[in-house]
Parts: sequence; C-alpha cells; structure tokens
Amino acid sequence: MQTESERHPHRITRSRTAALLAATLAFSGCASVDQAAFVAFSNSVETLQEGSQSHTRSVVSTSRDALEQAIAKGELSPADLQLEFTGPFETRYGFADNEPTYIKYDRFQRGLVALNGALREYAQALLMLAGGAAQGDILPSPAQFEQLTRELNANAVRAATTLGLTPDAAQGALLTTAAVELFKAYLAHSRRELLRAAIRETQPQIQAFAELAQQAVRILAGQVESDYQVRFLPLALASPPKAAPLLKLNRETRAELAALQSIADSYRTLPAAHRDLALAAASRPGVLAGLTAFNREAERLRGLLDELTRANAALDRAR
Repeated sequence: MQTESERHPHRITRSRTAALLAATLAFSGCASVDQAAFVAFSNSVETLQEGSQSHTRSVVSTSRDALEQAIAKGELSPADLQLEFTGPFETRYGFADNEPTYIKYDRFQRGLVALNGALREYAQALLMLAGGAAQGDILPSPAQFEQLTRELNANAVRAATTLGLTPDAAQGALLTTAAVELFKAYLAHSRRELLRAAIRETQPQIQAFAELAQQAVRILAGQVESDYQVRFLPLALASPPKAAPLLKLNRETRAELAALQSIADSYRTLPAAHRDLALAAASRPGVLAGLTAFNREAERLRGLLDELTRANAALDRAR
C-alpha cells in the first residue's frame, strides 16, 4: 500500500513542513535581501503579461474571422454557437469533437491571461516581501498573506483548467502548503533564508506552469501557419497577379510568429529567473544569468509590443 508521500510526491506533509521550517530557522540570518533582482523580475513578468495578451489576441481574432466566414457560407449553423450552461457562472460550447478552432484558441488565450495574472500577483507579492515595493507599503500579516495566496492559487487553478491541462507538480495550484508556511514564517521572523526556502519550494510549480504556457503558445503559432495557408492561396491566384498583398501577408505573418516566439522564449527563461531569486534572497554574490536572460527576452517582447502599438495607431489614422 502506497504512503501519502508516494501517492502525492509533490506534496509536503505537515510534519515535513515543520521540520523544514525548523531547519531553515536554525541557519537563517536577518541580513537584507537584494531588492533589485525582485524589481527586475516583477517588471519582466508584467511585460510578459502585456505582450502575451496583445499578441495572442490577434491570433484569436483571425480565427474568429474564419468562424464568421464559415457561418456566412453555411458551413456552420448559427445554432451551433448556442452555449450550454454547466453551472451558475459557467458555460461551454456544445461542439463536442467538432469544436471550431476559434473556440479552442479563445480558450487558450483566456487561459494564458489567467496564468499571467497569477504569475504577476506572485511576482508582486515577492517584490513586496523583499522590500522593493513602493514606499509606505505595509507587509501583510500571516493571516492576510494566507488569504492572498488562496486567491492566487484559485487564479492559477482556473488558468490550468481553462487550458485543459493540470501541471503534475502543481496539481493546478501555484503555491504548496509548505511554500505558504515558509512565506508566513518569513513575515514573522524576517529571515532571508526563509524567503529563499519558500522560493525554492515554489520552483517546481513555476517550471510546470512555464511549460504549460509554452505548449499553449506553440499551439497558437500553429494556428498562424494554418491561417497563412488559407489566406495565401486566393491572393496567389488573383488576376492580374499582385505582389503587394502577398508581401503584406508575409510581413504580418512573420511579425506574429516573431512575437509568439518571444513570448515562448520568455516562458522558457522564466524558471531560471525564478531560481535566481532564491540566490538574491540569500544575498549570494555572482551574476544572475537566468534573470538576465529573462529580462532580455522581456525587453525584446516590449519592443515588439511597441511596434504593434505604433502599427495599430497608423492603421487607425489611415481609416
């Protein structure tokens, strides 16, 4: 018969949590935390949230246009869009195996929005705990922090459910019971090793969610390719042939793929950046290579986001 730890290898029992806390307190110190690393991490997570929301929305918009055309051509009936009510606040489309791509990609986009929201809440909580938030902020009590983590975990579970996948290490939650207890102990004792231990405890969950997000972005990139093939053929067969529309389509497609690659690369570098925060919490000297790579990807994504903003503004002026 399996033990509790064997059935749930990523859960830490109450006794193990107590032992971890005792061991950490025994060797912890009260020196200050490297706040700059937490500021950089929080800023980059915010950029990832903004860039992901803007660029994935355009992919979903294209698939929505395809759905509307299918309705107009009679390939789908408007009745097929009727919602099924599965709970007081929940609905779903009743397409079963014939679910249009727009519905699936819209779900992925909403899942990424929820996931990025949970990651941003977590990054901001870390920044506050490290003392790098705005002046005048008051640290929450352990009870208040526990409520904050319950809300954060609820958002993370919602994201995993919306994406249709549950990270094995997280069981859908971002913070384990042990991580919450370590964060609360840090609030009570202000010892940097407790913050470091809490971050390390959360590392498997960050890794699992980052992989989940990368998978969703790769699927959305596949939709960009499918949309390109559908749109290219009519332009190529136009008479007389015109290069301008084809070059415009190529430019837009490559820009979309570049943005999605930047988003995927940001998620790929996220776990190493988070791991570096444990070093910053312990004030360990040395180059934080993971955090540097994550910040670099966020800067690249910010540039692409600014380009999209300028392009949309120019389009609005031309209308």
